[in-house]
Amino acid sequence: MTSRARRSLVLCYHAVSPTWEHRLSIHPDLVLGQVRALCRLRKVRASFDDGFRSAAAVFPELQRLGVPIELFVSTGYARNGAPFRIPELAPDDPAQLATMTWDELRGHADRGVEIGSHTVSHPHLSTLSDDEVRRELCDSKEEIEAELGLPCPDFAYPYREHDQRVRGAVRAAGYEQAYALQDAPRNDRFALRRLDRDRRHTPLRAVLRATPLGRL
Repeated sequence: MTSRARRSLVLCYHAVSPTWEHRLSIHPDLVLGQVRALCRLRKVRASFDDGFRSAAAVFPELQRLGVPIELFVSTGYARNGAPFRIPELAPDDPAQLATMTWDELRGHADRGVEIGSHTVSHPHLSTLSDDEVRRELCDSKEEIEAELGLPCPDFAYPYREHDQRVRGAVRAAGYEQAYALQDAPRNDRFALRRLDRDRRHTPLRAVLRATPLGRL
């Protein structure tokens, strides 16, 4: 897992919707346009945070393109597919915030989608006590493994927030690696870099921002 992540360009998405005009949402055609363009540069992996049900709209085409997919889910929502009701999204449409249930996640896993942890409740980990951080990390990992019957070696930080204490807790919880975003420290398998791509990025801009010049 770690070696593949380092060889590939790992993209980070959230919801995929043609109608929800939110910074966490992107049109399915734009996702596929970005991925096709970036695949001309190097190998690409697509990751989706939060377990939004809408993300599955692009899974079949991504798989036809040979792009590996990984979902990072907050297990408290997967129990019944509840709307992703973090405070920042409280006013938004519950239909757009719907998350995947365990049955849906099992189906995706059966079709080759990897399932990683995004905690239980999507908190700001750096604000929690050591015991609270440990519960968020361990309980989510254990629930994913129990529900899917598969190992859960991967973690992604909610709100992209992490520090030395949190990274150490992720390691201690038994994860093999963890994902941050492009501002992560280099050469740390508990802060692997991903590129956050959203509705502002045309395919051309997505390619340019994936180059060293575009990151200046």
